Amino acid sequence: MSPIITRPSPEAHPDRDAAARRRAARLAKATTAQMQAALAFLSMIDPEAFEIAMTAATPDLADDPEDEDPIPLCATCGAPVALFPDQDLTWLHYRGTPSASGPHHPYNPGHTPNPAWYLPHEAAEEF
Repeated sequence: MSPIITRPSPEAHPDRDAAARRRAARLAKATTAQMQAALAFLSMIDPEAFEIAMTAATPDLADDPEDEDPIPLCATCGAPVALFPDQDLTWLHYRGTPSASGPHHPYNPGHTPNPAWYLPHEAAEEF
């Protein structure tokens, strides 16, 4: 005799691509804080998967220095310089992250910025 209430059974042939698309859509909606928390959790529960993910996400630029993007540095002192839209688009020395989206703190080193473009490995040799 069969039961009156049936239990849901797993799909016979699950659509693995649909699951991958759902995960990709979820990742696209995640904030930076959510991604950092997820990666921190992954690093605790499966360190090997974490290493694989980080290796896949960040290519090693040391293998091909031609792929590096040049960075603006002051030719006088070697400090990073940038254009600041809120200060009349003038070149200023700054402290902070070298990425465009990070926090930047302009400062005055006592001389006018002299911007020059260097590849990261050239800047290390120059200054």
